[in-house]
Amino acid sequence: GGCTHDFSGFLFLEYAEAVPSVYGWGGNFCIDVHGMKLNLPTNTAVRSFGNPQGMFTTETIIEDVATALGKPAEEIRERNLLTKSTAITPWKQNMDFFNADMLYQKVK
Repeated sequence: GGCTHDFSGFLFLEYAEAVPSVYGWGGNFCIDVHGMKLNLPTNTAVRSFGNPQGMFTTETIIEDVATALGKPAEEIRERNLLTKSTAITPWKQNMDFFNADMLYQKVK
């Protein structure tokens, strides 16, 4: 955030919730988000509340893991993609309307 009021705190929360995305991380996953206050006025528009940035981070991690293992990124994605039966929130609630696995199969 800048030196004026903005939505940075809310964006940090949304970003942190978006990073796990549609993948299972094996329970060993922690996100620390740090903001910096600048001496410039806030000059941002809030359109997506951190979700695209979080998903970009996730896909970058997936691609880096694939490169390190010498495997295609699609293999890493498919192996870690949540399914309707494994999609559970951090608060242990089933995500009954989860459909990312079905959508992935359609566009694959």
